[in-house]
Amino acid sequence: MHSTSAWLTTHFRDQRRKLFNAWLLALVTALAGMALLGISGWFISAAALAGLAANGPAVAFNLLTPSSGIRAFALGRTVSRYFERLVSHDATFDVMQQLRTRLFSEFLPRIPGPLSRFSGGHLLERLLGDVERLENAWLGQCQPTLVAAATAALLLVLTLLTTGALPAMLMLLVFALFYLMLLRLGKDAVGTWQSRSAERDHLRSSLVQALDGLPEVLAFGIRDRLLTQWSSRIGRLAEIEHRLAGRQAMVQTIMQSAMQWLAVGVLLLLIVPVQQGQVSGPFALALMLLVLAAAEVTLPLAAAWQRWPDTVATVARLQAITDAPLPATAMQGDKIPTPDGVLDVSHLELGWPGQPPLLSGFSFSARAGVPLAIVGPSGSGKSTLLHALMGLHPPLAGAIRFGGVTQSEAEVQGWRDCFALLLQQQQLFTGTLRDNLRVASPDASDELLWHALEQAQLAETVHQRGGLDHWIGPRGLHLSGGQGRRLSLARVLLRNAPIVLLDEPFTGLEQATADQLSRILEDTLSDKILITVTHDPRHVARMAATLHLSHTEQARLGS
Repeated sequence: MHSTSAWLTTHFRDQRRKLFNAWLLALVTALAGMALLGISGWFISAAALAGLAANGPAVAFNLLTPSSGIRAFALGRTVSRYFERLVSHDATFDVMQQLRTRLFSEFLPRIPGPLSRFSGGHLLERLLGDVERLENAWLGQCQPTLVAAATAALLLVLTLLTTGALPAMLMLLVFALFYLMLLRLGKDAVGTWQSRSAERDHLRSSLVQALDGLPEVLAFGIRDRLLTQWSSRIGRLAEIEHRLAGRQAMVQTIMQSAMQWLAVGVLLLLIVPVQQGQVSGPFALALMLLVLAAAEVTLPLAAAWQRWPDTVATVARLQAITDAPLPATAMQGDKIPTPDGVLDVSHLELGWPGQPPLLSGFSFSARAGVPLAIVGPSGSGKSTLLHALMGLHPPLAGAIRFGGVTQSEAEVQGWRDCFALLLQQQQLFTGTLRDNLRVASPDASDELLWHALEQAQLAETVHQRGGLDHWIGPRGLHLSGGQGRRLSLARVLLRNAPIVLLDEPFTGLEQATADQLSRILEDTLSDKILITVTHDPRHVARMAATLHLSHTEQARLGS
């Protein structure tokens, strides 16, 4: 619990002034409501007693002051509640926006490493579902608890100062029982919240995976099976929600009933002081009504304390991700390469921790204007080599040098800015063609975008589809495989980096289009260092140099 409170304090700290103001306004709202009922009861009873009195005291009764107080408290309660909602929600939304941004920046560098075991649905649940649950940490948990605690303390002090120790002791006993009951409610809810969280995680993960693979879901006819699974899981979630709601309602009922009996008990204890003239009758009635009005403050407590274990588990899940060690970074320095047209690799060793090296002790040099083809059987490390050159996968040994700087000495972004990489599995984003092209060059004009599309042999298709604002759907669903590949190639050309790495660039293209694109790339990138992974011997034959990778031999460079 201490760790959770410290974590929440750290992330809510920037908005502490707004949150304090929100708590103060909520407290004023609660006290204004209690005072409104209390002074109304005092006014009615005092006026009644004054009217029953003989010899004219009723004529001297002051109606103006209490009636003005009633109007003031009624108006103040409304105004303070409005501003409390405004301030608390504004602060909470700011915290959630900052938290999502911070978590996203924490997730990204860890996805190739410790977060690889999580599916996209699980990570989405952490970023959206867990952060959404934390919205309630202040609004639904901390603030109501602090308001209730402050209200209880003020009510105890007022009772002690005006009526003596016995009513105050009774009140303190009831509040202590409330505390123990809420603690028990929170402990009993731990297992239920864990079951609910697991069900939500699996449901969101399954939904995301099904939407990502929607064509396959429809093609293989598993739609009905998935709907059945989701219906069953949603039913289990509903059962859990009903169980939680039942416990919460039971505790709320007990607390409300206890507050009503407490109000009656306080009134009964004040009968003797009223008879002895120590306390006036109207004040005794007002105090009873104050206790009744305080019952409204206790209403949110059952939900707040029942949800606290869920907040603890949510923070623990987020901490497990943000505290995960960052994967090793190939670039550890602060030097910026100055492109010189030569990429040198010496005694390089690549592999995964705990496994035999994929490649060991090989060296080669790639130069601008001398296209290099990388060939070899599947699994020999071709794609891993490209990732290592760009700094996405740190080598086990050896050195990579470009622009007068070794990779280990380079600054991360400065090194990666020198590369344009076409992945074997293309990454297209939900949006327009323009959005996807500007991933490579955010400031590129439409003229440059069209030029890149012409080089990638895609301009005519884009014109037919309605231009750069054509919506390509999730992961390029509205494009064919070959069109998506050419769009990815256009993005590489827009980047205008001194080193271009292409991993199977012509996958999904017919032979004529692939040959034409190959010639265009060689002409367009003649002043760049061009390294291409390919299995097509025709494209290999057009390259000036070839790097052969093998499972059993060291890499060898040929021409």
